[in-house]
Amino acid sequence: MNQTKDEAVLNLCIRVFLAISTHEDLENSNNLDFLGGATEETINTFASGAITSLSFRVIPHLLALLEEWEGISDTTIIIKDSIDSFLNLENLNNAEATVDEIGELYFMLCEATQREKYYFQENLVFPGDLTKKLIQRVMLAVNKGEPLRMELIPSLLSIWTGERVPGDYNTIINRGNYKDFINYVSVISNIKWEKGKNTFMDIKYKNTTELKNIYRR
Repeated sequence: MNQTKDEAVLNLCIRVFLAISTHEDLENSNNLDFLGGATEETINTFASGAITSLSFRVIPHLLALLEEWEGISDTTIIIKDSIDSFLNLENLNNAEATVDEIGELYFMLCEATQREKYYFQENLVFPGDLTKKLIQRVMLAVNKGEPLRMELIPSLLSIWTGERVPGDYNTIINRGNYKDFINYVSVISNIKWEKGKNTFMDIKYKNTTELKNIYRR
């Protein structure tokens, strides 16, 4: 990630890194050397992918980027949206919030959270919360013959379980495939998940065999 000169490869590496990184990975600034002198496209990739890290420790990096790229409107919006997914900037007026104001909110929330846990939208990460939203969307889509139109939640669930959600953003939900989603959620619900655990290192490998056994049933 810090050596390639191919931007397409770099952006792919960034997405993989953020999806599987631990708190410690994000605290090690040497892992993020690529941010120095990065292009706008790379910064946008990092900022949009930061949500998948599920770690509050990505926020200092986002704040530094926000200060550096403040004059670039599209990039500023992407960075603030990513920070908002962790902190909820509504009370600060997201569009007008300054770096200092966001930083103060960050430190305040750090004191109120469990430092070693992982979070999704201000709550401890838990697959059951996401599968509920997935099924709600599937049932709505199947009644209207619409595409799934979900990207982040299916991606996170696929990472956590090691098994892909049976559809993507553009998958049309119909009577022939909606049961695949129900079966997928049923499989996940048979696994013992712990709220706030690292979704890749602590959960995925521990449950890989268990998942395969459930699918065989």
